[in-house]
Amino acid sequence: MEIKKIKKHRTLQGKLIILLLLPVFLIIFSGGALSFLYTRTALINQWNESAVLKLQRAAHYIEMRLLKPVELIETLFQVSREKQIPLSLDEVAAYLETIEGVLAVGVRKDTGLQAPAAHNHGAMMAFGGMTQFRHTRILDVSQPVYDTDAGHNAVIMSVTLVDSAGSGNGRIEIKMSFNYLLKDIIQLGWWQSDMACIVDKAGKYMAHTNMTMKGRHYLGGENDPLEQAILQEMKTAVSGTVQSPGYPPAMVAGFYKLEQVPWTIILFAKGKNILQPITNYRNAFVFGSGVLIFLILLLIRQHVGQIVHQIKTLSKNARKIARGEYGEPVKANSNDEIGQLVEIYNDMVTGLKERDFIRDSFGRYVDPEFAKLLLRHPDAGNLGGQRREVVLMMSDIRGFTPLSETLSPEIIIRILNQYFSHMIKIIQDHDGIIVDFFGDSILVFFDPVTGTIEDKVFCAVQCASRMQSEMAAFNEKMRLQQMPGLDMGIGINAGQVVVGNIGSETRSKYGVVGSAVNITSRIQAKAQKKEILISESVYAYVRDQVDITKKFTAKLKGVEGLTTLRAIDTIYALGKRP
Repeated sequence: MEIKKIKKHRTLQGKLIILLLLPVFLIIFSGGALSFLYTRTALINQWNESAVLKLQRAAHYIEMRLLKPVELIETLFQVSREKQIPLSLDEVAAYLETIEGVLAVGVRKDTGLQAPAAHNHGAMMAFGGMTQFRHTRILDVSQPVYDTDAGHNAVIMSVTLVDSAGSGNGRIEIKMSFNYLLKDIIQLGWWQSDMACIVDKAGKYMAHTNMTMKGRHYLGGENDPLEQAILQEMKTAVSGTVQSPGYPPAMVAGFYKLEQVPWTIILFAKGKNILQPITNYRNAFVFGSGVLIFLILLLIRQHVGQIVHQIKTLSKNARKIARGEYGEPVKANSNDEIGQLVEIYNDMVTGLKERDFIRDSFGRYVDPEFAKLLLRHPDAGNLGGQRREVVLMMSDIRGFTPLSETLSPEIIIRILNQYFSHMIKIIQDHDGIIVDFFGDSILVFFDPVTGTIEDKVFCAVQCASRMQSEMAAFNEKMRLQQMPGLDMGIGINAGQVVVGNIGSETRSKYGVVGSAVNITSRIQAKAQKKEILISESVYAYVRDQVDITKKFTAKLKGVEGLTTLRAIDTIYALGKRP
């Protein structure tokens, strides 16, 4: 029973459940955690910005109501100056008492204060038994004083007046209801629902909305770290936010100082209340993740059969391929990863067929990369060919036939194998295609299917030069093996040939046929040891890249008339000849 259990967990279905669900779970968990942390920070930052805006609005309401009597006084005296209408302090007080929120107005005349002298003329005058004023202006408005002695919360401020000459006219004291100043704020929803308070510059409570603050007189009086941090921030900043230790913070507070009054409005909030939306999101995310994982399990159980069937088909065909039976391509039933696996399998089979074709058609005579390039042509595997101009090169070891008569067959094959290993590597480096080996001779052609004929002529010349240079290293190797050294002659020609697959359906090779091949063989026969001979057709392409050691004419078998040949000395890179 234990063995069956282990095998069951090794099934494809069990592995899919583990390999699919584990990454999905990790992605969901990590994504949810990162999203939760980011959103949590964003919500706290959003509350900070919102709190400052709320407090700024509340401060505006307080200052607007508090400065309303001062604005009325300025308006009355401005009208008095413009209309030349005398105005007494008692009349100003009467107007002020009509303003909503004003509890009482007191007048003190002729305070004896002096202001900077002015050039305007005007003075007090008697009218109707009362002292009348013209050209009066406000010298100073005292800071509001919070007063609770009158039995109800009130704010007292005084307005000092002077005439145009700078002499003091008097002082008006205005007592306003503190609750009236808070009227607009009280109507705001956050003032009722959240914890808020107003303190003076010393931190003394003037108003608060939280029952926990009842009986307390000063902010920070209970040594609360958050309240003490607010007091410190209030000394240097007009507004801001402060958080209690911990993340997320247990409490967050924002404050804003009034511009005209030495008061500060403070708003408190619990961190969990700020983060309530993200907490709800977290709970919903956990529930949704559970549902998603359940659906994934259900889909795995429903579709794993199809996946297993496709994989079994691939496994069955793979066994046939191991026996050399490629068969037909497997049909892909889906566009998912299994479908991609089927496509990759079919591509693999195609690649194996191409590999066999390379082995059968080109053998080991063509560079594999160049062979793949040739196979991209649809007709590469068909018998037959095309007529085009190519570059042909033939090399031959000078004096090898008499030398081979003095050596054993084993040594001859050993020497040839080492010689060919050196030469074949060089030929493949220059994209040469080996047509065949004729004893110790190598017939190569350079097909312009991957470039121009000019490029291939230059490649052939470079290849021949490198082959001759390699003979020095080869002969040194032979000397260390106590074997005779060799010398080589090379002929290069360019001309029209038929290029294609030559042979039968059972055996073929990629090669060339034409008179240019025979001419190349004749040119090679005229080359001396360590010499590279080129025909006129080759010289026409490389005249600017080579130096010639000699030029001569020769009678080539099968060719009418004399043929001009040249021996190459130095080869220059394209555009590098001095």
